[in-house]
Amino acid sequence: MPPSCQKIAVFDARSFFEKALAHGVRNGIIDQHRVVSILNDAPKGMLQIAEYFGTQYLRPNIEEARTRIVNLVSLFLADRSGGDLDKAARSLRDHTFLSHSRGGSEMIKALWALPDCDIIGGMSAKSQREFLAEWSLREHAEYRIALEQRKAYHLAIEAALWFAENLGVAPSSLSMVPVGSFLRTAMLVYLGGNTPPAFPNAAGLVSILKAIRKKGIAPKGRKRVKEIFQILPESYQEIARRHLQEVETEDLPRILDSSLAIDKLFEETVQKGYFLRDVDLEDASLFDAAVSKEWQKMTAGKTDDDSLLTIFVCIAADTVPKPTLTRSAARALIRKVRADGLKQEPVLGFIRQCAPHEMQEGLEKLWNEFFPEAQSYLLDSSDTTLGEAVAFLKEHCYVM
Repeated sequence: MPPSCQKIAVFDARSFFEKALAHGVRNGIIDQHRVVSILNDAPKGMLQIAEYFGTQYLRPNIEEARTRIVNLVSLFLADRSGGDLDKAARSLRDHTFLSHSRGGSEMIKALWALPDCDIIGGMSAKSQREFLAEWSLREHAEYRIALEQRKAYHLAIEAALWFAENLGVAPSSLSMVPVGSFLRTAMLVYLGGNTPPAFPNAAGLVSILKAIRKKGIAPKGRKRVKEIFQILPESYQEIARRHLQEVETEDLPRILDSSLAIDKLFEETVQKGYFLRDVDLEDASLFDAAVSKEWQKMTAGKTDDDSLLTIFVCIAADTVPKPTLTRSAARALIRKVRADGLKQEPVLGFIRQCAPHEMQEGLEKLWNEFFPEAQSYLLDSSDTTLGEAVAFLKEHCYVM
């Protein structure tokens, strides 16, 4: 390659402060008097920084403080000048070195004050001192990336709080709530068309899911969404529309899929990340009823093991499920089992289809542990009077 076509890229590893200072001196922007002032101010600032982060009496602390103060000044200069060396040099000429250091420190404190994730009511993972210790050693490019990200988090949280106010949710009640889950729930509430719109508890979410599954998105739901976006501040529009689209394209098809059991849909929806207001015991019972009317109908609200095993035995024997049996009904059940067998799978199918999801694992364990012994007693042909079989049922089930 001809020498005239060869180019050498020179990497300048100096800090932005050093580049600006050298540029200013070289181009007559900064005179010798200002250089002396900077040289006098720098040690004072270094000692202050060393004392703040440790001690001014250890050499490693002083050396680290030098790096910190140069980084702080560089951060402030690079940000305020936009990388323009002329502007940076004039700033060094017109303002003290320590004021630039303080400016860099204030920039980092402002960064710390912004949220580090899109969690409503979240707390900073680090103290301000720890944050300053870390970021006073970082480069301006890293600062700009972090600043843009944290501004985005802040905007998302502000958007969620706007919806919280619109829906009557007190900000004080929101602690460690992801913005995404809150906004998805808000979109679903508006699409559901309930009047007045309100954030649901567990039972309320099931009600919304069932209503949408039954009728789809009602016109009043679409109208409500349109109205809310008409009054939504422009700065929040993009965030809200992104979560609305997510609900419509990802979640609504699952909600409208009638082959998915409502309790499974509820679990899937919550795992997806929907916000539920705090639930109490009444809410929990309402949720259980909403999730499975069949379960409530079968159990008559009974939750004790004896009643549930009585129901399970009836299902396994292919008789009408009841939470209690008379002695004569128990003997009739035993005779039917000996004629037709005792089946395990129908009970497991009933549990998986109808029982509240959080109970299913325990109920399956209860039935699987009971079944082998029940087979042994109920199918024992040597028990010709059925006395042992009835006694077994009375011990484990509810026989009157």
